[in-house]
Amino acid sequence: MQKYIQQLLADIQEATEVMENLPSRELSLEDWISADAEEENAPRRVLSEWTGIRSEMLPPASMLNEKQIQQLLEALNRMLSAYNCHFVLQTEVPELFQYETIRQNIDQVVTVKQWHMGFFDMCKPGTPPTTCALGDYCQCAFFKDLMADRIDEKLTPEEERARALEIEVQHIRRKYGDDWMKYYPYHLDENYDDENGNPFDYGFGKDEEDENDDWWKK
Repeated sequence: MQKYIQQLLADIQEATEVMENLPSRELSLEDWISADAEEENAPRRVLSEWTGIRSEMLPPASMLNEKQIQQLLEALNRMLSAYNCHFVLQTEVPELFQYETIRQNIDQVVTVKQWHMGFFDMCKPGTPPTTCALGDYCQCAFFKDLMADRIDEKLTPEEERARALEIEVQHIRRKYGDDWMKYYPYHLDENYDDENGNPFDYGFGKDEEDENDDWWKK
């Protein structure tokens, strides 16, 4: 089994490097779209076909020892991040359940995003909580509660940014408790600026004193 695991790790590494070594593409602020618009209009691909790592290639956790699960989980997480399909948990979950969740759901269809972060879906559509690969650690209830106050409406970019900041602050307060300010999402706060401007604006913040500073909007 260990020989197979080593080959599998090499295959996952190869899939990861395919994305990590792609030439970086310059994105124009003129082409920026909202998260909802990108989710609706971006192309979609089957994750297992895109990466080349299929569910049948991943052995069930019951066949692996603790070290093998750790190795595969670390490699898979790096691969998913490279494909902008981040595997994000809001609560502590044993690695065995994490690995099984990725193994059972890697054939999902994902949105190929350029502007916004994408996330790995942990529950298949229509899956009852009792059969979720995460078991008692299912994250659906967490997100349902987190998004409970979100209203489905058309928002201006400024309103969307304020809503995103509110939701993200709720999330990090729950996840990090008293240490939440260490993880404050400054890039979403329009009132925050560092030496390069606001991170949200990719360093092209507006200087109110410069009347010619609207060049980037033209």
